[in-house]
Amino acid sequence: MTDNVIMYFEVHQPRRLRPYRRYEIGNNNSFFWDSENERIFKRISEKSYIPATRILMENNINATFSLSGTFIEQAEVFYPEVLDVFKEYFKSGLGELLDETYYHSLAGIYDENEFKKQISMHAEKMKNVFGIKPKNFRNTELIYNTNIGRIVKNIGYNLILTEFTDRFNNANSPNFVYKDINGLGMLLRNYNLSDDISFRFSNRSWPEFPLTAEKYASWIKHSEGDVINIFMDYETFGEHQDSSTGIFEFLKSLKTEMIKNNINDLRVNDALKFSVKSVINTDSTISWADTGRDLSPWTGNSMQVEALNILLSKGDKIDEKLFGYLQTSDNFYYMAAGTGPDQEVHEYFNPYKSPYNAFFYFTNILENF
Repeated sequence: MTDNVIMYFEVHQPRRLRPYRRYEIGNNNSFFWDSENERIFKRISEKSYIPATRILMENNINATFSLSGTFIEQAEVFYPEVLDVFKEYFKSGLGELLDETYYHSLAGIYDENEFKKQISMHAEKMKNVFGIKPKNFRNTELIYNTNIGRIVKNIGYNLILTEFTDRFNNANSPNFVYKDINGLGMLLRNYNLSDDISFRFSNRSWPEFPLTAEKYASWIKHSEGDVINIFMDYETFGEHQDSSTGIFEFLKSLKTEMIKNNINDLRVNDALKFSVKSVINTDSTISWADTGRDLSPWTGNSMQVEALNILLSKGDKIDEKLFGYLQTSDNFYYMAAGTGPDQEVHEYFNPYKSPYNAFFYFTNILENF
């Protein structure tokens, strides 16, 4: 029986690159699709970020967030009211903020100095915008390996979030607190209970449809372990799961049902009170994306690898800020080419509707340098 749950939400919007044609190379230094960025940002703010955060406040729901630097920059320009709502939530004492890479990048797998620089940038942004110094960390898309753990531990964070996988030794359940071989605390995502909300909530062919807050709280209560880690994209509420599905009613009722079942809604830092289950290790790199839960969503084909290698080879020729935006993981995610449910998700997010277009527009921009 489990009496504790941690809800963590990722909030990120990339600064999308516009369709950039070959004839523009050397003639046009306008690289960003900010009309589309503004349209998407305002839509998701109104459908998801603002109403969901108000529900959390109105129902006294504790939760942990990470907000990418690219998200905050666009909020400041396109929709400052979003930041006002988040500020109100964190000032209420209900919310915790995590640090991450400023540009939501893959820097942790290719450049330690760049990785640490972006973490420092993000920490400074959290301090300037929210007056908060985060104590814990989540890497882009929960990407983790032991080297990333070493860096994060040496910076001084208490805990890192990542995906639960059988590639970890000594971790037979995600419902405990672990440490890695660097001594860094670890919280592992319970992907079954997380995906029940983020992917299956509105699936009428799912045997458990409809998912009610009463049913969900019962599942949490009857799970074994110390703490259930529910990690997901914040856009789940109102964007990926539209308001017409009943997702907001579910969120409103969840706190009531947890109280009935004596379930505590905790934040990430609260997990430090639990004993460490065991030390875990892996030779693999873990993420929470796609069924492989590895790096393949960003480096799984030759286009992605080539684009990343070209970018890194030109880093000293590109303006520092632009270099950061070009490192945003979404740029490589759009280049994924395959079949099946994973590819359907990639195509859902891809503003160019083709991985080949994503590759060509990206590399065309790089040819300017």
